[in-house]
Amino acid sequence: MQVGTFGSVYRYLYGVIILGAIVTTAVSSGFGFLNNVSKNKIQYKRNNAIICCMSIFISFLGFSNLVNHIYPIFGFLGLIQLILILKCK
Repeated sequence: MQVGTFGSVYRYLYGVIILGAIVTTAVSSGFGFLNNVSKNKIQYKRNNAIICCMSIFISFLGFSNLVNHIYPIFGFLGLIQLILILKCK
């Protein structure tokens, strides 16, 4: 059953909820990544600016391309990060 069968209000509400979930996941992932790779405030600000600029260009790819191409890259980077965290501890 599709959400659209309940009416257009529910369809748009569902879209907003999904969009909110995507944004909060991206923000928390970016925040965690910045905290782990930045050693001081200067590096944090520089890395933050780089990520923000990259995200502007990445946003032009579209959601389906983002999911198909960029998410696996972030998964791979997350594995590398996990290995480095475990290695340091």
